[in-house]
Amino acid sequence: MGQKLLEYYRYIEQAQGMLARLKLAQETKMPSTRAAFEPDTVENIERFRKAVEKLTGQPPPPSL
Repeated sequence: MGQKLLEYYRYIEQAQGMLARLKLAQETKMPSTRAAFEPDTVENIERFRKAVEKLTGQPPPPSL
C-alpha cells in the first residue's frame, strides 16, 4: 500500500529538496507517514501527479 505515493515523495525531494516535500504534503493534504498506508488508488495517484506538476512546473516522469 502507498508505494506509488511514496515514490512521488522521493521524486519531489530529489528534484527540489525537503521544502518541496513539505509543500507536497500540504498540496495533497496527505503527509508521507499517511501516504505509506493509503492505497494507490487512481484518485490518490492523480492528486499526487497534479501536485507534483504544480510544484515543479512540469509533469512527473511517466515511470511514476
